[in-house]
Amino acid sequence: MTIYLPTSTVPAHSELNQQRARGLVSQAIAQVGERTDHRTAALIEEHLTALLEDPSFWFDVGRSLAVFVTADGAVEFRLPNELTEYVGVADRFVVTPLLRAVTFPQAAFVLALSQNGARLIEVSADLPAQEIQVSDLPESAQSAAGLASIGGRSPYGRLQGMRAARCV
Repeated sequence: MTIYLPTSTVPAHSELNQQRARGLVSQAIAQVGERTDHRTAALIEEHLTALLEDPSFWFDVGRSLAVFVTADGAVEFRLPNELTEYVGVADRFVVTPLLRAVTFPQAAFVLALSQNGARLIEVSADLPAQEIQVSDLPESAQSAAGLASIGGRSPYGRLQGMRAARCV
């Protein structure tokens, strides 16, 4: 069985994520019941129920959740991409939606320089933005450029052309 579920990254929405998952799991269990024997269906339902009832699992699930289930167990992946909702029961897993998740990491670093400060921020698709501490990072744009100030309306004394490029 393969389940893809778009989820909210906001921890306060964990209950909503669980409710949406319960709907997809109900669909999946119904399909399993139609296509397999009673014992296999019961084992798969047991794995999915354990997942649904684990509150710590639902606290931080990323933008999408991929769940692969067999009678032997379940494997879950938190993904940075928002994938389309999908439930499938077959003799193999559906992995095509994962190809985009692997090829496009959707993460970035932002160097924020201003008159009053400088910081490096890491942004990722499935976690909140967080500041990265860099030991030799200049205190501000003017200290990086070696100027007293980068303010003012005149181009004199402000960052221009190649001087601005050297700061970054």
